[in-house]
Amino acid sequence: MPSLPEMASLFFARIQRTTSMKKLATLLACVIAACAVAQAPASAQTAPVIVPLTTPLTVVVNTNVLNVRQQPDLKAAIIGKLTRGQSISVDAKTKDNRWWRTSLNGQPGFVLAAYTVAPGKAKPAAKPPAGAGATPAFPGFDFGAHFRETGILPRMRNEAGMGWAKYQVVMEGGAPDISSLVNAAHGSGIKLLIGAVGNRGRAGDATYHKEFASQLANLAAQGADAIEVWNEPNLDREYGGSGRGQVNPENYANMLREAYGAIKSVRPDVIVISGATAPTGYFGGNCSNAGCDDGAFVQRLAAAGAGAWLDCVGAHHNGTMVGPDQQSGAPVGSADHSQWYFQGTLAVNVNAFGGKKPICWTELGYVTKDGIAPALPGGFSWGNNITLQNQTDWLRRAVELSRASKRVWIMIIWNADFRQFDDDPQAGYSIFRPDGSCPACGGLKAVSGR
Repeated sequence: MPSLPEMASLFFARIQRTTSMKKLATLLACVIAACAVAQAPASAQTAPVIVPLTTPLTVVVNTNVLNVRQQPDLKAAIIGKLTRGQSISVDAKTKDNRWWRTSLNGQPGFVLAAYTVAPGKAKPAAKPPAGAGATPAFPGFDFGAHFRETGILPRMRNEAGMGWAKYQVVMEGGAPDISSLVNAAHGSGIKLLIGAVGNRGRAGDATYHKEFASQLANLAAQGADAIEVWNEPNLDREYGGSGRGQVNPENYANMLREAYGAIKSVRPDVIVISGATAPTGYFGGNCSNAGCDDGAFVQRLAAAGAGAWLDCVGAHHNGTMVGPDQQSGAPVGSADHSQWYFQGTLAVNVNAFGGKKPICWTELGYVTKDGIAPALPGGFSWGNNITLQNQTDWLRRAVELSRASKRVWIMIIWNADFRQFDDDPQAGYSIFRPDGSCPACGGLKAVSGR
């Protein structure tokens, strides 16, 4: 079991690519504060407030084994166990919405609400929103890369055989003009995926979801071929803001529902991709408003009926030090977690939706210091042994495995041409290296079929 500093280091490495040092400092302070609370004497901690329900509710267990505890506390005695699919009646909850109160063999007990599904909260999957068009046909596999400058698009097509390109927009005050991006991509024979994020602080506000959806419809009308709805909604820094406790798969499902309807009402052929989760085991398999492991998040998302409001399940795989063929033995304390492995992360997302939805890798990449610096920054030191040849071979193999799986629709490499290399070493991931070369391009072109 990794120590707290090791766990914190792994978590920060997972999120550092898009987080400033100031935000990391805030997150570290939160981790330290959480430890202080965890280590405080029991007498100093306030017992959770129990709020009776007006009417008892039936919930269904949504994990393999769910402990029933004597008190709403992870340290409380276990008085029984429930298994996936069991229905239980609950008559109260804790004020923080973390625990349900139930009864087991006549004895009161508590279960974690994150591992249950409450029928009636989820939107019915059989009734897509008004204006929704037909899901685009799954034509097979293709790949591309996340780009920074439009000038790289012809090289992506001609040298690497790519058919897709991704660009991310953050919409604080409305949809931007993406016509130049659309024209540049289409002019290079490439389809354009827009990764769209709105006002992060308002993400959990259901009244904001319609506003955000209308902005996505604008992007579709401007010519985007695919739209990814948000980014890593299982992390609070992305969904609601750090420390605000707004992460919620069911809430995100509502955002996705609004987005799907708005996009399809404008252009039914646009591919709607769910916001890819950050692959992580930091939350110990749990899913709460503070944040969720990717597996727990997508399971609840699927249970909320989200399969009706997406064409492709977004997924990320860009924080590992092992190649796509390796399925165990990563050199970390949490080596058994799926986050380190291509096949493991793929399975998490495929299985959540019962194999009924294709997967879109919206970020997949391998960082290397080669040709740029003597070493990667501290938060990425786990990648110091990855060579440029590794990156070249692993990306080609990831394309081969994605195609062979017949589960993956689109694979977007992180990244094509980013140049930042400091505490956030984006250039280390780029396939078009700072010196202008592209060692990976030949192999990618060879397996592209173009």
